[in-house]
Amino acid sequence: MTRIVRLITAATLALTTLGLGTTATLAAKPVIEHSGHVNETFFDEFIFEVCGIETMTTVREHWTLTTYADGSQRFSDSRMFTSDDPRLPIEYGAAMSTFDANGVQTVHGSPIRLRLPGGGGIILRDAGFVRFGDDPRIRGPHPSLGMNAAEMYCPWTLD
Repeated sequence: MTRIVRLITAATLALTTLGLGTTATLAAKPVIEHSGHVNETFFDEFIFEVCGIETMTTVREHWTLTTYADGSQRFSDSRMFTSDDPRLPIEYGAAMSTFDANGVQTVHGSPIRLRLPGGGGIILRDAGFVRFGDDPRIRGPHPSLGMNAAEMYCPWTLD
């Protein structure tokens, strides 16, 4: 499973969980929730599955969720994944997902960028927007949607 799909799934699950706490009849004023700054370290199952490397990864993130009276939402997120293994690329991105009243998600911005370790150059950049649902649309470069994750994340392919 590609990292963008994992991120979209995680964002959707987070929004669903947060949405369970909101009432069905929201006032006209939107409800705004903030994460503050998250700094969390975890065993990176994604890297282990893709590259076979056991590593801990730290994510630094902050997000804002705005829920409107009609049930539509806007979720803005900025994050960076840095592995303890210096051979692995740094993943970062900033994007906004909108969910219309029917639940159709559109991702705007640059949700994924990969940078070579040690301050190297960018090796992957997604930018533009992707709309999911019955009428999917893609604008801008989104190489992560069709990539073999090992080609971008595993150190033996970065040489």
